[in-house]
Amino acid sequence: MKINIWLILIIGAAVLSVVVIVNSMVAKLMGGFILLVLLAYLAEMSREDREQIAKMQRALDKLRNAYSELDEQAKIIIRTDLELNRTQEELDKKINGLYTLHELGKLMGATLDVQKLFTQITEPLILKLGFEKTIICITEKSGSNKQPQCKACIGFEQIFIQKLQEQSLENEFLKNVFEKGTAILVKNKDSASDQERIWLKFFDVSSFVIVPIVIKEHVQGYIFVGNTNPYSHISEGDIDLLFILSNQIAGSVETARLYEELKHSHDQLEIRVQERTKELAEANQKLVKLDKMKSDFVSAVSHELRTPLTSIKGYAAIMMAGRLGEVTEIQQEKLKKINVHSDELIQLVNDLLDIARIESGRIGMSIKHASLTEIIKSIADLFFPQTDEKDINMVLDMPEDQLMVWMDPSQISRVFINLIGNAMKFTPQNGEISIKVKPGEDFITVEVSDSGIGISKEDMARIFDEFYRVDNAINVEKKGTGLGLSLVNKIITAHKGKLWVSSELGKGTTFHFTLSTKQVEDSHITVD
Repeated sequence: MKINIWLILIIGAAVLSVVVIVNSMVAKLMGGFILLVLLAYLAEMSREDREQIAKMQRALDKLRNAYSELDEQAKIIIRTDLELNRTQEELDKKINGLYTLHELGKLMGATLDVQKLFTQITEPLILKLGFEKTIICITEKSGSNKQPQCKACIGFEQIFIQKLQEQSLENEFLKNVFEKGTAILVKNKDSASDQERIWLKFFDVSSFVIVPIVIKEHVQGYIFVGNTNPYSHISEGDIDLLFILSNQIAGSVETARLYEELKHSHDQLEIRVQERTKELAEANQKLVKLDKMKSDFVSAVSHELRTPLTSIKGYAAIMMAGRLGEVTEIQQEKLKKINVHSDELIQLVNDLLDIARIESGRIGMSIKHASLTEIIKSIADLFFPQTDEKDINMVLDMPEDQLMVWMDPSQISRVFINLIGNAMKFTPQNGEISIKVKPGEDFITVEVSDSGIGISKEDMARIFDEFYRVDNAINVEKKGTGLGLSLVNKIITAHKGKLWVSSELGKGTTFHFTLSTKQVEDSHITVD
């Protein structure tokens, strides 16, 4: 209930005026009553005001409490925002550092020279990592006790490097790096130990980090980074970046050293190869000279032998014919032996001459398109009396059509004569000799097989060598020169073909060779 205070005062003043004017008991009583009512009303009004003030005070307290809570929350928000900003700055610094390390890694990976490798670590790249000063020291060789040499220096004078080189690695401060392989972090002067303060003063920085460089599981150097600005704090995250840089440097140094070792080994090997090649070239020249001397000697001796052998054979034939007088039976027998041995010597001389001519390139082969079928049949007929005498079965396995190849018929005939004659020698009575021909698109393959005693693997490796004869009972009994197969090999090679042998002891031997079905480039070729 709200009544205007001025209205109450006017009514009260009017009542007092009436009481004073009327001056009667009733008026006084009425006036007193009205005054009492007014006083009671005023008292009631005062109580309501106090309650209203109390309510306002309580509301004010609530507002004050709410303000305090808002102020505290604002402080928390500000602190959180500052922490987020610092975290974001640290994250940005790490990302920027990783990009910088990636760039630096590519630069270091582009060179295999240890000295050039450290020139890639420049001041702009170190500043990108957030550091003002940098020193990188590393030992020259793995496992050596030498003092690490400064390879990169940023933010220091040369005279300082000389002072640094004088510092002993036995210093207790560096033992953590070189013996334990751990990093050293000094954030500021206030939190530093006495020893760390000495190093802060020595490097003239307000904070620094030293991390080891580990190569092949051994600490072989260290990286120092520092800042002179006290507000440029070095954090634990910087150590992670520096360990990455340390690993990059270690990997690049190890790769460069391995390359240098490999290059050195290659250079040494090349020198040895050149020396050996020179020695071999000189030895080869001597061998060529000796081989030519041998061929010339064989050729000369063979020519010198042919004349007296021909005379011996001629006189033996005259004596056997009785032209120089009667010949007794014993003399006839001896003269036959002279004749046979003369033929053997003449054959030996002819083989030696042919080999010498082929090796020296003085013998020519007239290559033409001729029938291999006719040559095989002709040679088989030539050996028929011998195979018939020993009851050896001669088998010809070849197509009925004419087989045409590019060859010198006279030389290929000698190949068949030598191979079949060789087979005849080692094939026992009632054995078998087969000549098989396998036509092909570019080459025809010929196989001359026997059912003889076979050849061992050791002997097969040398069977085409000159004068080599297999050591067996048959060769002991039947003499030979050891030139037949060597001559065959040279003739087949001159025809651009191949000759090889397969054999098994006790089961026989097969000689294989190829002849071309396509025209040889030159119609007349010689052996080089």
